[in-house]
Amino acid sequence: MAAQLLEEALEASVRTRPEMPGWICGRLASIYRSLKRYDDEVMLLERYRESQTTEEARTRFDARLSKARAIADRKRRPVTGALETVRQVRRRSKERRRGATRQPASTATTSEITGLTPAEVELRAALLDLSPSGDVRLRSCLAQLCADGHERDLQMEDLVSTLKAVWEATPTPPDASPEAWRERRSNALVVLLALHFGEAA
Repeated sequence: MAAQLLEEALEASVRTRPEMPGWICGRLASIYRSLKRYDDEVMLLERYRESQTTEEARTRFDARLSKARAIADRKRRPVTGALETVRQVRRRSKERRRGATRQPASTATTSEITGLTPAEVELRAALLDLSPSGDVRLRSCLAQLCADGHERDLQMEDLVSTLKAVWEATPTPPDASPEAWRERRSNALVVLLALHFGEAA
């Protein structure tokens, strides 16, 4: 789950800025190694290196990349490519199902937000706020979510689950395209992870 969350956050970040953020890549590379996804770790670190514009940034993970290549050479499985293809197919299928089941804003009812806390209701409203100040409002809600999470000693996955639950209770605004709405969710995830890890979003 953590790998999937960080993969989504990484792709969302790359869509807005070509340089891949080191704080995401470092954590995702560590997770790949713990999952024995050695080829994925190598490809991620190579992508990171190629995306950087300064020599200092390019060489940040060189030692880790060298070790990852050595491990991958020893452990490489011939079916890695096939497994990655399966993952991509499953990811696309999941996105299609999500798009097909999303309700339009006009059908939203009070029952959709039953069970949400006041803070989650505010987060839902911030997600729907597409005004110029909407991003600031959303970031404030996510910062409060992180602060509450740190106080309660919650894990990253717990915070992301909260964001996901609120997202699923939030209908697509009528003036937002499906692509723009998915982008808003991805950007919210990037900001949430950055705030949780104390990084600059």
